[in-house]
Amino acid sequence: MTISDADLGDILLKGSYISQEELRDAVQKAKEQNTSLVSMLMERGLLTQHLYESALCEHYGWEFQDLQSNLPDPDTVAELPRSVAQKYNIVVMSQMKEGVTVATSDPLQPNLEQIVRANLGQEKEQDIEVKDVSDEGMERSALSLFSKKKEKGKAKTFGGQVKIVYTSHEGIEAALRLYNTSLDTRFQSIIKAQQKVAPEILTEILNDAIALRASDIHFEPQEKQIIIRFRLDGVLREAGRIQKQYYEGILNRVKIASNLRTDEHFRPQDGALRHQTQTGKVDVRVSIVPVVDGEKIVMRILALYVKSLSLSDLGFSQEHQDILKKAVQKPFGMILTTGPTGSGKSTTLSALLKMRNTPDVNISTIEDPVEYKVRGVNHIQVNTGVNLTFASGLRSLVRQDPDIILVGEIRDSETADISVNAAMTGHLLFSTLHANTATTAIPRLLEMGVEPFLLASTLEIIMGQRLVRRICANCRYSYSVSREEVRTLFPRAELFLPQDETVTLYKGKGCSACAQSGYRGRIGMYELLEVTPEIGELIIKHATSDEIDRLARSQGMRVMFEDGLEKVLAGVTTIEELKRTAAPPEETVEQKHTAVEHDIL
Repeated sequence: MTISDADLGDILLKGSYISQEELRDAVQKAKEQNTSLVSMLMERGLLTQHLYESALCEHYGWEFQDLQSNLPDPDTVAELPRSVAQKYNIVVMSQMKEGVTVATSDPLQPNLEQIVRANLGQEKEQDIEVKDVSDEGMERSALSLFSKKKEKGKAKTFGGQVKIVYTSHEGIEAALRLYNTSLDTRFQSIIKAQQKVAPEILTEILNDAIALRASDIHFEPQEKQIIIRFRLDGVLREAGRIQKQYYEGILNRVKIASNLRTDEHFRPQDGALRHQTQTGKVDVRVSIVPVVDGEKIVMRILALYVKSLSLSDLGFSQEHQDILKKAVQKPFGMILTTGPTGSGKSTTLSALLKMRNTPDVNISTIEDPVEYKVRGVNHIQVNTGVNLTFASGLRSLVRQDPDIILVGEIRDSETADISVNAAMTGHLLFSTLHANTATTAIPRLLEMGVEPFLLASTLEIIMGQRLVRRICANCRYSYSVSREEVRTLFPRAELFLPQDETVTLYKGKGCSACAQSGYRGRIGMYELLEVTPEIGELIIKHATSDEIDRLARSQGMRVMFEDGLEKVLAGVTTIEELKRTAAPPEETVEQKHTAVEHDIL
C-alpha cells in the first residue's frame, strides 16, 4: 500500500500521533537520508507499527484484524486462488452463508470487492487473474471470465456480502504460507523442471526462513543428502532435505553471493549476502566450515524489526526500564550485559544506544561482526588480518572524540583495561561479557587484571539475560496446579510463588500460527545489578560473587529466575521454559536478608 509522505503526515497530525515539530524534523531527516517518512519516524521512536496501523484504521474507518496471531483455517484461505491472493495481497478469513470476510494489507487498491467476487470459489487449478482496467471494463472482463468458467461447469458465482478488513503486510505473509507445500515437495518440483535448480532452491529456503522468522539456517552435509534446519525461537527444526548431487551448485551460489572463494574447501570462510524479498532487502551473515561430508553452511538472518524494538518490547519490566534510562543518561561509566551466545546481548545494547542516538552525541562502535547498522553511529568491523582487534580499535576510538563507545565484547585483559580507562576519562561505554550471571561478571573482570578500585568507580550497571520462548497468543490456555504439583515440576519454585493453594499457569495448545509448537517469538529474562557504594566496597575487597549477590539482593535486586517467574504468572511463557533456562536461587529473599543481618551483627 502506497501512502504519500504528505498524506501520512496529515493523517498522523490529525490523529495527534505526532507534533508539527516532530513531523517537520522527520520529513527533513527523511529527505537527507533518502528514506521514507514512516521508516524515519519508526527509527526515531516516534511511531511504532501498531500506532501506524491504528492511525490508518482511524483515518479511513477500517476494521483491523491481526492475522499473525489469529490465522484462518487453511481450507478457508484456499477458497481464493493462490495467484490472486499473492497479486492483490488478499486472504479469505471466514466464510458464512451471508458472505465472506477478506483481509488485505492494501484496502485502497481499486475494484477489490469485484476481484474477490470474480475469483472466490474457483477450483484451485483455475487461477483467474483479473487485469487492472477501468471499473466498467474490469467488471465486464471478470463477468466474461466468470461466464466462460460457468459454461464449463467449473465455476461458482458468489453473490453474498464481501466484507473487507485491514491487516498488516506481515499478517498477509503469514496467511499466504498456508498455501505452501513442504520444502521437500517444492524441491522436487524445481528439480523436475530442470531450470536453475540451485538459485530456485536457495530462494525457497531463504523465503521460508524469513517468513517463519527463523534466526538461522543450517545446511548440514550427510553421506548421501543435505539436511536443512531452521532455528525457530531458539530451537532447531528440520525443514527439508536435498540430494547431495545438487548441493555443490547451492554452495557455490552462496559463496559467490557472499564474496567468498569458490576454490577454497578446507578452511573456514565468513561473509555476508543480501536477499531480496517482496517487502525489501534482508541482510544475511554467512559462515562456511569444512566437515567430514563436505562444507557446512550456517546463515544468520538479521531481522530488520530488531532495530525498532524498545526496552518494553524486549521484556524489561518498568522498574528495570527506569534504572536503565537513568544509567544511559550519565556522561561516563560502564554498562555491561552478560549471557551466553544467542541470549540477545547485542539487541539489548542496540536498544540502549537508540535512546542516546541524537545529533549532538558522537557514538562509535567496534564490533565483530557489525550486525545492525544504525544511522548516525560510526561502526568499525574487527579485522584481525590488518591487526584491527577490539583492543587496537578501542585505543584508536578514544582519540576520535566519542561521547559513547560500544565494544562488541570484552574478551581479554587488554580490552578490559582500555575499556575501564575509557570509562574513567569521560566516556559512556557499553559492552558484553560472557558470564552466567550479573554478579559473576565482576570476578571475571578482576581475573582479567582490572584494578578493583577502577572497576568499583566505573561500573554502573551489569545486566544478566536469557531468552525464553513466548506462549503463542493464538492458542494460549490457562490451567491450575497445586503448590505440591509445582514443587514436583520445579523444585524450590513454590518458595517464590504467591501464598495460594492453587496457581494459575499457561500453555499453548499448538496451532497453524505457531507451527503446532505452542510457542511464537521470544522474550528476555533479566537481572540488573546496580553498583552502589556498598557493592563498590565489596569489589575493592575482592569479594566473591556470592557475597556480592547476597548484598545486591538485600538491596532489592531480582535475579533472572524471579523475573522469569513473573512472566510465567503473567502468561507470557511457561514454567517448562523457565526451568529450561534458569534455576531458582538457593535462598529466598527473606533468607538473604537474614543472612545479611547476621553478617552485620
